[in-house]
Amino acid sequence: MLIVFDSNRSTIQNPLMRQLSKFNLILYVIICMASCEPDEIVDRSAPPGEIKVSAEVKNSVYTNDRNIKLDASNTGQINGKRNLTYTWTCKAFPVGQAPQIKSPSSAVATIDSLMIGKYNFQLTVKDDFGHLVNADYITEVFRDTLTGAPKIVPTADQTVVYPATYIVLGAALSVYANPVNRKLEFEWSILQKPVANRDPIISDKSSVSTYIRDLEAGNYQVMLKITNEKGLSAYDTIGITVPPTPILVTKEYEDTWFLVYDDWGDYLQLYVFDPDNFVGRNRQNTTITVLNMETQQLLDDSKYYWDINDNELYVYYYDFSLNGKKAKVTVRYQP
Repeated sequence: MLIVFDSNRSTIQNPLMRQLSKFNLILYVIICMASCEPDEIVDRSAPPGEIKVSAEVKNSVYTNDRNIKLDASNTGQINGKRNLTYTWTCKAFPVGQAPQIKSPSSAVATIDSLMIGKYNFQLTVKDDFGHLVNADYITEVFRDTLTGAPKIVPTADQTVVYPATYIVLGAALSVYANPVNRKLEFEWSILQKPVANRDPIISDKSSVSTYIRDLEAGNYQVMLKITNEKGLSAYDTIGITVPPTPILVTKEYEDTWFLVYDDWGDYLQLYVFDPDNFVGRNRQNTTITVLNMETQQLLDDSKYYWDINDNELYVYYYDFSLNGKKAKVTVRYQP
C-alpha cells in the first residue's frame, strides 16, 4: 500500500482506504444519531368527568306499535369530541319473549314486535380513555284496547265574570276517562267569535288545559279536539259568554251621625235604607265614601267601617265630635 504526502495536504491513493473512510463516516453518523435524545412523547389526556348519557326510550307502548326506537344520539353531542361506542342489551323481558335488537352497537337501535309485559333495556357507553357507564330504561307494553276515537267528557258552557277578560279551560276529565297511558293529543281553537271583536289569544293550544285571554263582550265558541295514536279524534264545543262591561252606578244619601250604646260599646252610626239599589250589594262589588258636610272633607276610610245587610247600609265611626253632624254617603257599584 502506497501513501503519498505533500506539504499542504494528504491524499488517499489506495481504493481500499477510500472505502474504509466511507465506512468510518457512516459509522460516525450512526453513532451521532444514536446519541441524540429522542423526541418527548406526550400522552393524550382523558377529558375531565365521566360520560353523560342521554337517550330517548318510550316508557309505555301498545301491542299495535310495530316497533320502538332506542335513541342515544344526543349522548355524542353532550360529551364533546370523544369517540364513543354504544351497546344496547335487554336485561329483563317477559318469559320466552326475548326482543330482537336491530343495530345494537349503534347510537340508535330498533326493537321490533314487542309483546305484552315489561322490558329493561340497558345502554352501555364507552370511550377511548377507559370510561364506561350504564343506563337502564324500562318499557312496558300494554294490550291494545283501542277500538275507536278517544272518550271526551263535555265541558259545560262558561260565563266570564267581570272584570276578567280571560278564562281557563281544561280537559283533565277526558284524560281520566280513557285507558291509562294512552297517547292523547290536544288541540284548542276558536270556532266562533263576534265579528267586531279582536281575535282572542290561546295559550298552550296543545296542552290538557289552556288559557284564553283578550275576550270582549259577546258569545264565543271554543273547540277542543282530542286525537289518539291511531289518528282518531273526538270533539267538544264549549260556549263562552262575556257580558257587557257593567255601567258604574253612583248613589248619594244624606244622613246624620247619631251615638249608639250597645254591647259592642259606644260608636257613631249612619244608616241608609234603599232596597232598590242595595239588592246584591256587598263589600266586593261596592265602594263608599263619607263626606263631612260641615267641612266638605272626606273622612279617612281607614277610620270607619261599613256593611250592607238586608238592603240596609250601616256606617260605623268612633269620632264622637261628629255626633249630630250631617254627612253625605256616596255609594258606587256596578250592576
